[in-house]
Amino acid sequence: MTAREQLIQEIEQVSDSLVEEVLDFLLFIKGTQDQKNSTSHDEKIQPSKQSILERMGGIPQHLLCVSNLSDRDVL
Repeated sequence: MTAREQLIQEIEQVSDSLVEEVLDFLLFIKGTQDQKNSTSHDEKIQPSKQSILERMGGIPQHLLCVSNLSDRDVL
């Protein structure tokens, strides 16, 4: 018997007032779960404060050593 089936079986055996309390509790837990899921989802959506270059490790040091990165003709 699954937990769902066992819960349904137990609910069928208790008073209506207890079923109402269980329902209130279930809705509370469900709302808490939904709030946690939306919070973690929002954190994934929000962009990082770092630039993509910073997230990839920054500017490669060998590029910083090159003296002339310009495409222009040097006179």
